[in-house]
Amino acid sequence: MSSTIKNAALIVASGRGSRVGGDLPKQYQTIGDKPILWHTLKNFIDHRQIDAIIVVIHPSDVALYEDVIAKLDDAKILPHCFGGTQRQFSVTHGLKAISHLQPQNILIHDGARPFVAAKLVDDLLLACESYLGAIAAVRLTDTIKQVRNSADETIEKTLDRQFLWSAQTPQAFDFNAIIKAHADISQMGENKLFTDDAAIFEHFDIAVKLVEASQQNIKITVAEDFEFANLILANLKLAKQNGDI
Repeated sequence: MSSTIKNAALIVASGRGSRVGGDLPKQYQTIGDKPILWHTLKNFIDHRQIDAIIVVIHPSDVALYEDVIAKLDDAKILPHCFGGTQRQFSVTHGLKAISHLQPQNILIHDGARPFVAAKLVDDLLLACESYLGAIAAVRLTDTIKQVRNSADETIEKTLDRQFLWSAQTPQAFDFNAIIKAHADISQMGENKLFTDDAAIFEHFDIAVKLVEASQQNIKITVAEDFEFANLILANLKLAKQNGDI
C-alpha cells in the first residue's frame, strides 16, 4: 500500500453495546447470517473511492474481530488498533494509527451502522472538496419539544424543526484538520467530551456541511433494532436480485 492515500475509513467498533443485550458486543451479533461489523466493513471494502480502512476494537474482542475479517477481502484493511474509555478517545487512537499514511480525507463511521449506501459516501467525499467536514444526517419530521430540565418532564418550548437534523455517520473530514482538532481538544482535558466528531469542529467554529442521508442508515442500538435491520437486509437483497441497486 502506498505511503499516502486519498480516502480512508475509520470504523469505531470498540464499544460494549450493553443496551442491545446478548452475550456478545452488538457489532459481533448477527443480522442475516453475518456479524453486523461484517456488513459495515463490506460496504467500505466494496467502495471504489475508499483506499484503506482502519478498525478500532476493544482489547477483549481480538478473536471476534479476526473471525469477522477472515470472511472478507481484507486487502484494504490495515492492522487494527485499540479503543479508549470513550468514543472520542477511540477515534483519536484510530487517527494516530493511520496518520503515517497521511490520507487526504477520513470517513469516521460507527461499526454498528451496517447500511451506509455507496452514494452517501460519494456525496460526503464530494462535499469535502468544498468543506473541511461533512456529515450524514436526516431532516427531523417529528415535532420536537424541549423540557424545562432533565428532572422535570414538562415542556418549555417547541423547537423549529426546519432547522433540526439528526446526525448519523459516516462523518467525513479533511484528515489534517480533524487530527489537529482532536489533538487540540485532548490538550483541554477529559472534561471536553463530545458525542460526535462534528461537534469538535463546531467547538472550533469550523463549518461542517450536512449531507442528506436515509432513515435506512440506522445504528443498531437496542434489541428492537435487529428486526428492522433484518428487514432492511432482506429488502436490499431483493433489490440486488432485481437489478435495482
